[in-house]
Amino acid sequence: MDQTTAQALFESGACLVILDTPTGIEFGIDLDTWETGPLFKGLKMIPPGIHYIHYSALNGEKQPGMRSGFFHNFSPREVVAKRWCQETEDLVAVNEEDTERIRQNIRDLDKGLGAYQTGENNQTYTQWQQLTCKITPKLLHEVLPPHGCFSSATGSAYEDEEMAAVLKKLKQQAPAMAEQGVSAAELQSIIDAEPTADCASTDRFNFTPINIRHSFPPHATPDELRRFSKDKSWLLRSILQSRTCEDILGEFQLAFLVILVGQNFCGIEHWKRILHLVLGSAEVLGDARVVETVVVPVLRCFMSQLRVCPHEFVASVLEQDNFVAEILQEFVLNVYESGGGLDPEIARLRAVLKMFDWVLPEGQQLQTKADEEEGEYAPQVVDL
Repeated sequence: MDQTTAQALFESGACLVILDTPTGIEFGIDLDTWETGPLFKGLKMIPPGIHYIHYSALNGEKQPGMRSGFFHNFSPREVVAKRWCQETEDLVAVNEEDTERIRQNIRDLDKGLGAYQTGENNQTYTQWQQLTCKITPKLLHEVLPPHGCFSSATGSAYEDEEMAAVLKKLKQQAPAMAEQGVSAAELQSIIDAEPTADCASTDRFNFTPINIRHSFPPHATPDELRRFSKDKSWLLRSILQSRTCEDILGEFQLAFLVILVGQNFCGIEHWKRILHLVLGSAEVLGDARVVETVVVPVLRCFMSQLRVCPHEFVASVLEQDNFVAEILQEFVLNVYESGGGLDPEIARLRAVLKMFDWVLPEGQQLQTKADEEEGEYAPQVVDL
């Protein structure tokens, strides 16, 4: 980067100043991560817009601990100041008086400020822009805990669902456990030992609720139960009555970053539900407006996300329980049965999936699967 360009970026870019940073912690912004050195004071030349700052303490074997971080919408020439708290191993706010003093003397810190990499040979910033293009400050305020801060341990309503399911199963097993000699008091102690959700806590994600298992209308007829238990179109239309297409796309991008760089598994659960909701909706493929404003944008976001995924992330997270592969197979079958209007998008999807040796059915394979859906493998309503 030449001196003129560097000077222009320094003048227009934002700065993040970190006081009292110890040597040897893991620190990063967006998709980049480093280990801090003795002169580290923060970052400069941060392009205006939404960025994610993240950090972890390292143990004696250089293994990072729990990751923490925060999203911030940087303004041009903004100076954000934080201080490292040794006791909590976290960043805390600096008061306005000290921040103003830092702002007035920012050039004195120049040697300790690392430059945000935006050069022609660095694709990270371009990738970050693609991954965050639908995320707005308003969405961050609605979904994230206060001040945009969260850690690997931040919870969500999805954990509440899991806890409720465990407790329900324990209560259902109560008679059998009693026959085996487990007393009512012992059973209650087991139930009480299960962790309970702290719904009053502010350290929680507030994602739009998506009950993917209850995807049919109230008082559904048997035919509606059959259709919409598999086809998520009714649920998608229902959610679109209260959330905009941009909201769904923004949450899809944010949930992905929460797991990819935030290392919080609440993100992958919400990401999977949106993917299932949108790509699992067959009936809406006949609605050009929904296809144009929701289905295609989500599919393109998904492809952009795959392009930046390390192979180990795909193997350990995205290939878990074969969920993504099954949803994609269902989607291409739905497109095939709807008349193939999205063939160019499907072709681009196939090209991206080759990066990970994923193969989708095509040609006669699709026809065979379509025949199976209409025949003995068609979904049936079962009275429980």
